[in-house]
Amino acid sequence: MTADLSRRLFIAAAGIGLLPASARAEPSLELGSILDRYADALRAADVEAAVRLFAVNGSYMSPGGKAAVGTDAVRAAHQRLLATIRIDLEFDIREAAKYAEVGWARSTAKAHLKVLSSGVESTSYSNQLVVFAPENGIWKIHSYLTAAAPADAVK
Repeated sequence: MTADLSRRLFIAAAGIGLLPASARAEPSLELGSILDRYADALRAADVEAAVRLFAVNGSYMSPGGKAAVGTDAVRAAHQRLLATIRIDLEFDIREAAKYAEVGWARSTAKAHLKVLSSGVESTSYSNQLVVFAPENGIWKIHSYLTAAAPADAVK
């Protein structure tokens, strides 16, 4: 059995409650702090700080956009994003758990946005599902998926 298949089976078993209590997820404050550092990087328009939080083969998926996979693509996606808008983002972690080889967080976010070309400001709301994996002993964002949401969905 390949490592990838083993991981998928582990995740599936965890999701339907087939794992013994000793193998189940534990709530994770560490994963929330990674998202806080990500929000700080976006607030500071620091592309490199944002990219450092992603795994080498990590992916970033925004609404209506193509998935950016790998360090260079994640960097390019953040460069495009931060070249057009300033973001003041705040996450609200709704659930988070960490297993030996995978972690996840479901969050909502409120973002104050400023379009650089026009100065127009707005507020947006979103849902996120973020998958984390350890890389050289450090937890990193493996997959970041965000979707627009109505304001009442994040309250």
